[in-house]
Amino acid sequence: MKKTTIFKQLILNVIIPVVTALLILGVLNYQNTRSILQEASEKKNQIISDEIQNIMNFQDASLNIIEEFLDKRVEEISNSLIEIYKKEQNKIETIDLRDVQLNLGMHPEMEDIYVIDSKTGVIVNTTFDKDLNKCVFDFGEGFKNFLLDMLSSKKFVSERFSIEMSTKRIKKYTYQPTPDGRYIIETGHYSIRADRVQKLVKDRFSHITKKDSSISYVDLFIGADEPFSFISGYPLKKNDLRKKYLFDAFELKKRTALDVIEKERHLHYEFIYMERKNTLLYKSSVISIVTDKTEDIRILQIELIKTLLIFGITLFVVILMIYNKTRTITKPIKKLVNNVLRITAGNFEERAEVEGKNEITTLSEKFNEMLATIEGYYNVLEEKVRERTAEVVKQKDQIEEQKKRITDSIIYAKRIQDAILPLEENVNKYLKEIFILYKPKEIVSGDFYWVVQLDDKVYIAAVDCTGHGVPGAFMSMLGFAFLNEIVNKYKNISANEILFKLRENIVTALRQTDEIGGSKDGMDVALCIIDTDKKIIQYAGANNPLYHVASPVGMIPSPHGPMLHEIKADKMPIGISRRGMNPFKNHEFQINEGDLLYLFSDGYSDQFGGSEKWKFLSCNFKKMLIENAHLPMSEQKILLDNTIENWKNGHEQTDDILVIGIRF
Repeated sequence: MKKTTIFKQLILNVIIPVVTALLILGVLNYQNTRSILQEASEKKNQIISDEIQNIMNFQDASLNIIEEFLDKRVEEISNSLIEIYKKEQNKIETIDLRDVQLNLGMHPEMEDIYVIDSKTGVIVNTTFDKDLNKCVFDFGEGFKNFLLDMLSSKKFVSERFSIEMSTKRIKKYTYQPTPDGRYIIETGHYSIRADRVQKLVKDRFSHITKKDSSISYVDLFIGADEPFSFISGYPLKKNDLRKKYLFDAFELKKRTALDVIEKERHLHYEFIYMERKNTLLYKSSVISIVTDKTEDIRILQIELIKTLLIFGITLFVVILMIYNKTRTITKPIKKLVNNVLRITAGNFEERAEVEGKNEITTLSEKFNEMLATIEGYYNVLEEKVRERTAEVVKQKDQIEEQKKRITDSIIYAKRIQDAILPLEENVNKYLKEIFILYKPKEIVSGDFYWVVQLDDKVYIAAVDCTGHGVPGAFMSMLGFAFLNEIVNKYKNISANEILFKLRENIVTALRQTDEIGGSKDGMDVALCIIDTDKKIIQYAGANNPLYHVASPVGMIPSPHGPMLHEIKADKMPIGISRRGMNPFKNHEFQINEGDLLYLFSDGYSDQFGGSEKWKFLSCNFKKMLIENAHLPMSEQKILLDNTIENWKNGHEQTDDILVIGIRF
């Protein structure tokens, strides 16, 4: 477990809550300051919005009064123009409307006449040359619908004052269709009084901007389709970032806002939708208030710096106080620790220094008392350890002597076991070419091989007894003796009968029964009888199969090399089993020159190793035998031995290993 000092613990237990509290207070203070500034800005914008609303209401009221003086006159002029049309309807597109203008007493600079083709919306004749041939239907879908509705009603319409699109001046328009519906007679009337009202309103907008230094600009945008500035008279430029937020305010009929940085100034654009009811064409407008937030941001930055300074100074003072207090507390503790370290080194005569009158003093006194007690226990234990050590050394010598006697006995047993096993050079006298790979797991083995020649027959077996080491070795001695007894006693006995007799002898010798808990020891055997004259093989197996690799001589060549035929063993051991005492099957087949037989125990294929720490497996064993069947038997033995040693890869040997290979 990692140690921590008292100073570190105090830092963790005090500083973390202090830092957390300071951070919370700092964040709350910053948020509160920002909230106050935000509320003040919103309140200020609302006041400006209300003031603009009042200004526009004043404008509407003033224009209403001016309109009362104009309405009767403009209607008389419109009716007079209709009467002129009735007389000159074929010349209406070519007649000089300026003469008509003078005859009707209209002011040439303040009042205009327009003749509009009702089907196309084109101005075909006018006193205002710049508008000639313009299509009024292009002024917007709302204006087009307005004219068509007026045309279908066949009534005179006197519109209230509105902003003229081309001049951005306040102007009053009248509309009246001709009796035949071919044309619309439009008149436009400027008013000096209306111009004065408009100028007064613009001056009030400028006054609002100057009242507060944080207000950079106040404007009013009119017309939802193509909004333009009431102050400058110009629409926003196409690539102006504010244009999207302006259109959103018109479309959504609510406030929209945008923050930008221009020339190191933090500007806040707010667009406030305002419903207009003083005109038939422009029923809505948007107030634009541009606020300079640079000072607000500076105030927030100052608040942040103040918070950081307070945080840093407080943190420094707290750490300094904790450090000084820690030194006062830990100084006597360090002395006690130094004494303890000397004592733990084995010097029990050391005692802790007792000074002062506090908890450390009491701790030092009690520690010295404990140390005196431990010193007494230590002396007693040391004497007992010396006695026990002498006893353990004596027992160790006895165990080593017993181990030596047991090991010598096992080595002697190995000599006996080796003595009964036939030598490989003697076996070569019976068979043309043979190898025996025999690798016990321990000093003595539970696997053994058995080779006997009687008359013209060679009896050969690979036997795997239950267990390995000493228990397996005893079983192997028993099996070896029984096999010799059977073949000497029964002449011309078949391979399966040998296994049957061997099983009977083992069951009888070990007193095996079907009872639970009874002995289940036994053997797995692959046994062959080779008739060297007739080249006939008899095979019987108890759990261990026989591999027959056929020589390609006299056979159809295989593209995959030699063919390996596995002759299955009976799935029952030499010993008591659940299958009872059923007879073993005898396999008999002809052998050809160059054919190979392999008898073996399961120790080779069950060996653990390789990169995956897994068994070698019988499929790999078969593959290796097929691929190397062409090699001399002596080389096959070396190859098998090297392969299994490399496969172990540091693992201990799993079981006894026995492989017998015969070439005919």
